Amino acid sequence: MSGKIVVSVVSLILVVGVAIGVVVTVNKKGGEPSIQSDQKSVEIICQNTDDKNLCHNTLSSVKGLDAADPKAYIATAVKATMDSVIKAFNMSDRLATEHADKDNGTKMAIDDCKDLLQSAIQSLQLSTDMVQNNNIHAVHDQSADFKNWLSAVISYQQACMEGFDDGKEGEKKIKEQFQIESLDKVQKLTAITLDIVSGLSHILEKFGLKLNLKPASRRLLSKDGYPTWFSASDRKLLAQLGRKGWRSHITPNVVVAQDGSGQFKTIAEAIASYPNNFQGRYNIYVKAGVYDEYITVPKNAVNILLYGDGPGKTVVTGHKNFRDGVKTMQTATFANTAQGFIAKAMTFENTAGADGHQAVAFRNQGDMSAIIEAAQFTPGQFLQAGVGSGADWLKALHVPHALDFVKP
Repeated sequence: MSGKIVVSVVSLILVVGVAIGVVVTVNKKGGEPSIQSDQKSVEIICQNTDDKNLCHNTLSSVKGLDAADPKAYIATAVKATMDSVIKAFNMSDRLATEHADKDNGTKMAIDDCKDLLQSAIQSLQLSTDMVQNNNIHAVHDQSADFKNWLSAVISYQQACMEGFDDGKEGEKKIKEQFQIESLDKVQKLTAITLDIVSGLSHILEKFGLKLNLKPASRRLLSKDGYPTWFSASDRKLLAQLGRKGWRSHITPNVVVAQDGSGQFKTIAEAIASYPNNFQGRYNIYVKAGVYDEYITVPKNAVNILLYGDGPGKTVVTGHKNFRDGVKTMQTATFANTAQGFIAKAMTFENTAGADGHQAVAFRNQGDMSAIIEAAQFTPGQFLQAGVGSGADWLKALHVPHALDFVKP
């Protein structure tokens, strides 16, 4: 079945020109509006962008009374970016069909792009929801999150491009086609939207909106030392995880044990047990042992806490590597794509070693995730902590000896 994206009208049609739940004031001089024309409004919005021509063309559909509302332009820019990513995703789906009989490297690169572009769509949906559900004051206050999501989209686009091997003529040709027909537009429109959001304070000032806005900022860590994006319940959980005898304070939903003393013998089975529409934190306790398996936490399995008996005791191991013909992104022993993932007291390793070239022990592609208290990664591999993910937090992470890179 084709994976072509068809997004519902309800989820993507932005309420352009309607400031939901907000009344704004436009300064007037001599009875005339401070915004003299649609063109002048577009010039103000686009002044901070690198590609002003594309910005003007993208926002030219905002007319009349909407032209006095900066939120209308933000909504239009986000929708244009979303449309470009959906087009790129649909192209990846078509390329996957056209090149189904090609070598594994080509198919893996295309499949990786599909996955990355799906994540980009999710990041843009968060941006869409923010604009739809908040007044301009709230959008400004949350601009740090907004910029994070947009930056993630650019990272996903770049990771997609990097997955193709320029040394192989077939992959290079597909990459160039992909880039020309869709991915370049994704990068340019996302950059424009990011520029607009980055200059929002100045834009509001130019529009004469008197909302007494303070400069938008977001502290990375709150006073208790935890990221500000953690919920109150997660802060309580993290506080428990930092206490002596913390395991006794956590009630696991499922237990993994190789000796059969838990509900499952593999971590993959425990992840697969995640209930549909589950609410709250899903706790998975993995007893001591070496688990030789490849695991992916799917996007729908949000808010999982995965904890073990300690680094070196609970070990997840694998050996996939680039030398053996596996694309770097797919070499991960453990990959998380879900929001709100927390890992504690475990070792994630890839035993390919330096001879395997690129080899990933852990890949995080989920927003608002945390790896805490000595979640350990063995030497000689990659740690991809956030392939475009909006926010992740590494605390007391022990990485012995050499590490090729940590990718934020």
